[in-house]
Amino acid sequence: MVDALQEAQRILVDRGVFVDARPDSRVSARVRAKTPRGTVIGTIGTQRPTKTDDAMSDRAVRNVLRRKLFRSRRRGRLWHAIPFEDAGELNDYLTDHLRFSKRVQWLVPAARRRTPLFIERAVRFEILEKR
Repeated sequence: MVDALQEAQRILVDRGVFVDARPDSRVSARVRAKTPRGTVIGTIGTQRPTKTDDAMSDRAVRNVLRRKLFRSRRRGRLWHAIPFEDAGELNDYLTDHLRFSKRVQWLVPAARRRTPLFIERAVRFEILEKR
């Protein structure tokens, strides 16, 4: 990540903007019922190796800010919804996913899991300006 940030700094014009956006493993993804803003009926954690990678990426961003290669113009978190027709489709998605844990931690019994289902995942972003 440090190399990528240094390369971005090298090719950007003065005061050029670079957006660092990646999934936020510091918060669990939410499983919502019926609509992207529906009731939270479950959560999905992040696999441990992914959390380690994310921590190293965070460190790389702090490093380029400390070295004054960039300045932070804005940072925050947005939520992105991914739709699924039913729990079977959601489980198939999780089976092949490299970031999410393989199972949903359900907060409601199966009888109350209304479809469609939505995974609402956090995306952390920071807008960096070349100095």
